[in-house]
Amino acid sequence: MGGTLTRRLLAVFFLLLPAWAADKRFVIVLMGPTGSGKTTQSEFIKKRFGITTISVDDLIHDHPAELAKDVTPGIDPGPPQTNDALNELVRAACKKLDLTKGVVLDGYPATKEQADYLAALVRKLELPSPIVIQLDVPDAIVRERLKKRAREDDQPALIEARLKSYHRELDMVRAYYPQANIWTIDGTKNERTVSQTIEAILNDEIPPK
Repeated sequence: MGGTLTRRLLAVFFLLLPAWAADKRFVIVLMGPTGSGKTTQSEFIKKRFGITTISVDDLIHDHPAELAKDVTPGIDPGPPQTNDALNELVRAACKKLDLTKGVVLDGYPATKEQADYLAALVRKLELPSPIVIQLDVPDAIVRERLKKRAREDDQPALIEARLKSYHRELDMVRAYYPQANIWTIDGTKNERTVSQTIEAILNDEIPPK
């Protein structure tokens, strides 16, 4: 009798295990203008919590041919950040990567269409609704940071276009996601302080690596 009961309890445990594991996975949308430190903080989250990171900038730079086939008007500047093509690249990346603890999306979604696609994708992957972390940095400080960075593509006209695109994205995210899911952090603070703030937000939810 005791052995039968034990086997039944174990069977229930293993039946519920996939759902429990899914509850321990997270989708983190990391937002901020160019130069706000998104990449630095996505690497911090990856190291601290063991969560896989997908960078939209990396996808764009690594797959120019795929993106060039499908251009969505009104998204600027630089390589086209399309809806269908970029959505497919994000899906393919999620399929290849280890999502045991979820995923950090650096710079995605940028449009309502992308947000709709992500909502369907996380349901398919049995992931929870995204947590949005916005690194808030005023435009004037972004301009100063990019001047110091002095990269070839940090020309004034491109910087202004990227800021315009970012604010459009931010408006979309604020309208799309519940306010309770959006955390705004002062991105003008030093790197360590920003990391500590992000850690404080996530620490109660995500077990350390």
